Amino acid sequence: MRDLEIRGAGNLLGAKQHGHMQAVGYDLYCKMLNEAVKNLKGISTVEDFETSVDLDVDAFITPAYIVNEVQKLDIYKRIAGVENQNECDEMKEELLDRFGETPTAVENLLRIAMIRVQAHKVYITEIRGRNGEILFKLKVDAAIRPEQIPVLLKKYDRLSFSPKGIPSFLFRYKKCGMVERDAQMMLGFTEELLNEMEAILL
Repeated sequence: MRDLEIRGAGNLLGAKQHGHMQAVGYDLYCKMLNEAVKNLKGISTVEDFETSVDLDVDAFITPAYIVNEVQKLDIYKRIAGVENQNECDEMKEELLDRFGETPTAVENLLRIAMIRVQAHKVYITEIRGRNGEILFKLKVDAAIRPEQIPVLLKKYDRLSFSPKGIPSFLFRYKKCGMVERDAQMMLGFTEELLNEMEAILL
């Protein structure tokens, strides 16, 4: 990978051994190449989108848990790249094996990584949570079953839906006033709602 970044991997689907690897990065380059190959084969590719998660919880690798900054950055990158539950479980096992019992802040970081994965499945572009509210912004052309939205709303009386502008769900709940318990409550509600959205809307 390092060699490819230095010398380049050639033009997309071309014969030249130079390109813009350094500019876009190896991962994005491979993604672009994969999409170009699929398009040439006549396989339709759905336009990808980013999903951001911003929840008011402590989710980071504590300095005492991983002291080495290079190792810490590597673990951050790998957690951010988690794409399914198996990868998340493997990451947990590796952390336990290499660094010992994971602190709550690291557990929260892994949960948020999985929240992002699940949110992406249900076409959510952004999740924001703070002060007893969790906002879920949907992709404008989300491939969900809109006729099922009332079913979801009926199940949660504290959940509302706004179709104007960027379609979004807003969930309101009462905080207990204890920071750690409120954080766990927010994570739990977010995970539960995403599970229900996947089951009902897709």
